[in-house]
Amino acid sequence: MSNSGLEKQYEDKKLKVAWFASAFVGRRASGTAQTALKIVEYLLLHEPNKIEVILILKNETELGLVQQDKVLSMASKVMMPKVYGNLFKSSRQFYKYSLMKNSTQIDILHFSVARLYPFYWIFPAKKFFCTFHAGGEITVPQDNFVTSRLIYNIITKLQWRKLDRIFADSEFGINEIEKHYKIPRQRISLVHLGTDHLWDIVVSKIYMDKSKINIAVIGRWQNYKNVHSVLKAFIAMDDMFKEKFHIYLIGKSNQAGASLVKKLVDKISSNLITCFDYLPDSELKYLYQNVNLVMHPSVNEGFGLPAFEAFGEGAPIAIHSGLPADYYLGDQPQVTAIDMTNLHQIIDLLSKVSTFERIDASLCRKFLESKSMTWDQICRQYVNYYLNKL
Repeated sequence: MSNSGLEKQYEDKKLKVAWFASAFVGRRASGTAQTALKIVEYLLLHEPNKIEVILILKNETELGLVQQDKVLSMASKVMMPKVYGNLFKSSRQFYKYSLMKNSTQIDILHFSVARLYPFYWIFPAKKFFCTFHAGGEITVPQDNFVTSRLIYNIITKLQWRKLDRIFADSEFGINEIEKHYKIPRQRISLVHLGTDHLWDIVVSKIYMDKSKINIAVIGRWQNYKNVHSVLKAFIAMDDMFKEKFHIYLIGKSNQAGASLVKKLVDKISSNLITCFDYLPDSELKYLYQNVNLVMHPSVNEGFGLPAFEAFGEGAPIAIHSGLPADYYLGDQPQVTAIDMTNLHQIIDLLSKVSTFERIDASLCRKFLESKSMTWDQICRQYVNYYLNKL
């Protein structure tokens, strides 16, 4: 047999795992996208002999983004067929591809979130995995009604039984999935998110006045991300006291609830607040390492990655009570869980920030490692599920 024949035979023995590239390409600020990207990158870099990654592409733009990426370009690529018109375009591409006679044999199609096409199992794959994260597709309040969200939720409630694996990233998430989708707990596998992607990055400085009490508030400008409550509480404080602070507000501003946050930002003197839609990891790491407090005020999170990121850098953190970050980190030093919708509790917290101390980051990281909250650990778990298939 020729060398090319041997290579083909070897390739055929690999497990073929497919992901939709649209789940993560060009979406580095999204938590669910970051999770998908980390898993795909791990498979490409560490498991090329056992697993072939197939990226399903919807258009030439996605192909270009993948080809420009040093790691993602290593994956096999499948282009979905063209369809005309934008109405339900991706759905029509999905069904057209599924009904074609395709030579690409896929062992596992992995959906990165619980947004499934009706009768998704007609796709030419042997198994179907889905990372739900939590029940956010149902429980997260929306600023505007979104028809597609309603449709996805109905599909998932009716057709989850066709999924071979369902993943959640916290105990809180499992409870949400069980309650809102009516999926039995024994059908849900727990795999935490990784929290270590900043640990080995070299910091890039941003300007920061160290004479101030510096606070980072993390969250998109949406109601459930709740950054508006922190701003309201800050505005209600004594003017002389506010002058001691500087707020760094990090999160996308072009969201449906942006007007509420903008009105509050406009009420705060520009020398007391700096807004970033997005910070690269190197600058975010610097912020975590140098502020007096990181606040993650979201009231609905399947995991709450920013709180864990900041904790891993030794920052004092404040989180909403009852969510996963509270469940896993609540008894750790310099971690405060309060009702982030209660302005009095937020004001009381802000009045104490000057007394907070940083934590030894190495101890924080050891704790996170003990909970299997590093990307290598969680990706290895996914690999085991892939190779076992059930």
